[in-house]
This record gives sequence, structure tokens and C-alpha cells, in this order.
Amino acid sequence: MEISLALSLSKTGLNRDSAFNFSCSRCLACCRFKKIQLNPYEIARMADNRGISTSEFIARYTTTGGTVLRSNQDGSCVFLNIEGCSVHSDRPLVCRLYPLGRQVDSLGVEIFSQIEFEETCKGVLHENGTIEQYLAEQGAAPFMRAADLYLDLLWRLLDLLNEQELEPSQSETILETVEAVAADNAGEYDLSWIDMDWAVAEYCRLSGISVPKGIDEKMGIHIKAVREWAA
Repeated sequence: MEISLALSLSKTGLNRDSAFNFSCSRCLACCRFKKIQLNPYEIARMADNRGISTSEFIARYTTTGGTVLRSNQDGSCVFLNIEGCSVHSDRPLVCRLYPLGRQVDSLGVEIFSQIEFEETCKGVLHENGTIEQYLAEQGAAPFMRAADLYLDLLWRLLDLLNEQELEPSQSETILETVEAVAADNAGEYDLSWIDMDWAVAEYCRLSGISVPKGIDEKMGIHIKAVREWAA
């Protein structure tokens, strides 16, 4: 998922070998007035950080059925406090990459863009490194892998949606909610299937297998479950 907000780009068409580095000043300007879209892996990481289930996390810290991180009334991120990000070690990918944006198309082609800073941002750009090095410094690899797996799932579900003719009475199916999420209009749909802990527990119960402990293992079962349920 990306920052779903109209932000200006200062550079685009960048790749992992492009010269780039960024020194964060912890001014927290980038932690305000953002619509941060989440995937189930990011929710699972932050839920684990808080010591709660993904079900509880979605109810407490997200909007739009679990697809968007909640903000405070002053526009700040729900996890921003006087010391900074309270879930920093498990922050979403889009927060790790700032001021970069990452896009991957249906063929798996990856490009990066550089986002224009907020006027109050005190961070400093450098070119004494590469995007590849910056990704490593930010611990982005597992988050990019998860983002790619869920993006691949989304493309598969959209293909299924195009292949099927859904009757109007078939409301709140996985494929219909996928269409709503893609259109950024998911507020009135049942998105319980994106809840990793619930979906994995239900799939394991129906399959007669044990629920795994690790987030990566849960993610694998979650993606498998959604693919099977949508087919």
C-alpha cells in the first residue's frame, strides 16, 4: 500500500541503484495529515508490537474496515507521541521509505519516486548512498516482500472479479469488497477477511491444522485462505 494522498513528486523513475540518502531530524512533520493505507502484514506487525490481536488492532487503530491507519483530531498519527513514533520498530513500509514512494506494477516492475518535503520538514537529502542502501538501513525488506505478496493477491482477485459476473444479490463477497477497496470506497463493506488472525484461525479450524505462531507463517496461510475463499 502507498500513502493515499496527493503529494508532489520531485523525482520519479528511480531504481535501487539511484543515488539517494536522507537524514531524518525527527521533526515529525511527516507524521501528520497523511492517509496511511495498510496491508494485513503491516497490521499484524503493529498488533504484535501492541501485544494485541489483529482483530483488536483493526477495531482500535484503523478506519475504513482496517485499510487505513487512524489519525487523531489534530491530524497526527494515532501512534505519534511526544517522544516520536511509539511503534517505530514495526512502522508501515510507507513510513520507512519516506521521502521515497515505491510502486510495483502488475508485471512486477518496481520504480521509486522522491516526494516533495512538507514545508516544515527539517530532514536533509544526500546523494552519498543508494536507494538500495537506504532500504537496508530502514529494514524495509520484509515489508516490501509482504507488500508484493499482497499486491499479487490483489491482482489475482481483480482477475477473478473480471472473470465472474456477480449478481446484485451477491453482496459483501470478497471480490466485491476488493473492488470497493480498489476504488477507495470500502467503508460500508464487510472486510473481516483482511483480518489476519481471524482469517487464519478460521482457515485452520476448517482445515484441522494448528494455527502458526509466526507472522510470516500466518501471512502465508492468510493469502492461501483468501485465494481459496474467493475462487
